[in-house]
Amino acid sequence: MSVKRPRLALLPSHPAQFWIMHALAPRLEAFAESVWVVRDKDILLQVADHLGIKYHVLSQAQSGLWRNGTTLLRDILRARKLQRELDIDLWFTKYGAACMAAKLSGRAAVAFNDDDVDIVPLIAWTAYPFARTVLCPDTTRMGRFDKRTMRFAGNFELVYLHPARFTTDATVPGDVGIDARQPFALIRLSALTAHHDIGIKGVSESFLRELIALCENRVRLFISSEKPLSAEFESYRLPIAPHYIHQVMAHACFVVGDSQTMTVEAAMLGTPALRISSFVGRLSYIDEVERYQLAHGYKPGDEANVLTQITSLIEDTDATRETYRKRLDRFIGDKGDPLPTIVDCLRQAVEDIKR
Repeated sequence: MSVKRPRLALLPSHPAQFWIMHALAPRLEAFAESVWVVRDKDILLQVADHLGIKYHVLSQAQSGLWRNGTTLLRDILRARKLQRELDIDLWFTKYGAACMAAKLSGRAAVAFNDDDVDIVPLIAWTAYPFARTVLCPDTTRMGRFDKRTMRFAGNFELVYLHPARFTTDATVPGDVGIDARQPFALIRLSALTAHHDIGIKGVSESFLRELIALCENRVRLFISSEKPLSAEFESYRLPIAPHYIHQVMAHACFVVGDSQTMTVEAAMLGTPALRISSFVGRLSYIDEVERYQLAHGYKPGDEANVLTQITSLIEDTDATRETYRKRLDRFIGDKGDPLPTIVDCLRQAVEDIKR
């Protein structure tokens, strides 16, 4: 008679969360059966389809407090329904609906986050009280949830971009129509429509025009944007499938934008990362990356200094790349690999369920 294996549901609600779980999934098979339940957010489904992941869609991500709130309530019921249908024992997610569904049904959830509690209070209060453990970097401010927190050194981006798992492919730029013999850079524009983005400013169109003028005949620019682009910038749109984005960042001579996640991703690839955002100085895990000088943060209004730094970065791209790779080696040497700690946390949660 076969014994049922514990079933662990991986629920990403953002593309970066998908990449974290995709890196974890092979390790989880040693002690649990994994199933994918996803939220339709940005290019998440497109990436999952490309990788051949079989998944169940919980809901489509929304913008604004009201829509997010009503969707959250519906998703608690949907998560409970999927929990029964798929016989889910444990959820691994950042999304509060699954954590609440688990608590209401006598199941378990492990939550995770890298944003400080005071920055994302709604995420914290809808997920953390209902999770058995919350995983986060050791720099993250967790406030009253600190006692139920399990910490690790580094950041979540290092889970999937650690050199033990991510290998730079020199053929990718050419395969996607980018001439790697010519220096190129990536501009990343976020939609800034999440509830915690209210009042947050990032890259302006006037800065884009100045950057294009600065880089003309020196560095080719590509724009990856979550929001619609004005017609004058459309010709700069990055012409690639989303699953190639990390390879493109790895080959770029710099990445500049207002995305918190892609700033850290670029940094973990040894690519100079410059961020223009009202969040600068407010997010602990990015502050740590900036202390290692792998990324550089600027508040809106300080664009002149961004352009000055970009000028220095492109004066000698080979020397710049070598400098940032050495900084990354130091960061990884100090922090290690976060993946084993996260796997151990989930293994312990599964063992507790089996008792």
